[in-house]
Amino acid sequence: MKIGITNNQYPERRNIIVNPDNTYLNLKKHNLFYFLNPFRTRILQKNKTFVFLPLPLLARQQPDILHLFNEVAITRRKWLATFETELPRVLPVAGVAKHDNPELKRLIPHVLKDNCFGLIAISDATLNIQMKLFQHKPDIAKRMRAKTVVLHPPQKLFCQQKIPRSPGKLRLVFAGGEFYRKGGAEVVLAITQLLDEKKIDESQLEVQLIGDLTKRHNIAHRQYQDNEEFYRSIENRIQRYRCFKHQTRMDNAALMALFRHSDVGLLPTWQETYGFSVLEMQSSGCPVITSNVRALPEINPPGAGWCIGGALNDDREYSISSVTEKDHLRQALINALKRTLMDIIEDPTIAHKKGEGAITRIREQHCPLRYIHQLNDIYHRGVAEFVRHPPMISI
Repeated sequence: MKIGITNNQYPERRNIIVNPDNTYLNLKKHNLFYFLNPFRTRILQKNKTFVFLPLPLLARQQPDILHLFNEVAITRRKWLATFETELPRVLPVAGVAKHDNPELKRLIPHVLKDNCFGLIAISDATLNIQMKLFQHKPDIAKRMRAKTVVLHPPQKLFCQQKIPRSPGKLRLVFAGGEFYRKGGAEVVLAITQLLDEKKIDESQLEVQLIGDLTKRHNIAHRQYQDNEEFYRSIENRIQRYRCFKHQTRMDNAALMALFRHSDVGLLPTWQETYGFSVLEMQSSGCPVITSNVRALPEINPPGAGWCIGGALNDDREYSISSVTEKDHLRQALINALKRTLMDIIEDPTIAHKKGEGAITRIREQHCPLRYIHQLNDIYHRGVAEFVRHPPMISI
């Protein structure tokens, strides 16, 4: 089957470009908005539009269907979309409620048309946000829900069983490009507080920190960002304590090997749309301590890891409305990390059991072959409708 896509980056590779029997046609430069968006954002100072509007007569090969990620197609061809937050995806307009956004109102009819034969939410948390978006429009909500399925991304296994823990140090790993948003500071604070309190000794730990310390902006903190003194204190702690080994980045093969030989992963993230790194750690037999935002409780249940955190809003995210609120949540994450790490140090068999549980969970819940079959079922329904009602124009 020929599947039209509009990009071949990480989201598409994780969720769409998964079946070697399909042919994937990258139509990125056949999209009018590929050319219009730079003009809109740079010259007109308008928001980017997440739309695929095909240019006529450019595609030599015609796809059987279009499968987009986070985009709406304006076309008569059959299409479906996988999305991570909501669809249509629109950027905020100052002073306008999201459900009154004119771009949203313009795109909803295209999603409701019959040629949009499927919407794939990547988690229950995503579905929750999607339904919340249309809570003021029950009829639209009902029609959107009828088109939507929840399909968690696939994940191949990197090992069939948990590698036995070597005697000696507990090996911890944190991996997040945006070091501060992903909870790197809270990891450093929790571990150094345990060291300062003499509850553990540096000889008991090896902590690999993979992340960019220059990426300081934390979208979850909104206007209540941390200051230079805070960042400097975290970076000083990393340098001062010998148990930390920091790298800004690591190639994927080396990172997967690191996960396989680590006892526990760490991702007390402040904001996360899904948590693909959690799947990668779990598939390596490395159970993870995560926060409880968005999809993380779905993919990191008690049998496979540890889920910690504070109160969530209706979107299953943290709401930070003051410096005090940020500080309270930070301390809650730090305290929970400290308790969990002490439990593991006192009984290392916990990590091994959860590592085995993580592998089992990936095998049962994220099987690539099962995912391909599920996608094929959705595709074939679309193609069958395509044959009965072919479009009158090209893509």
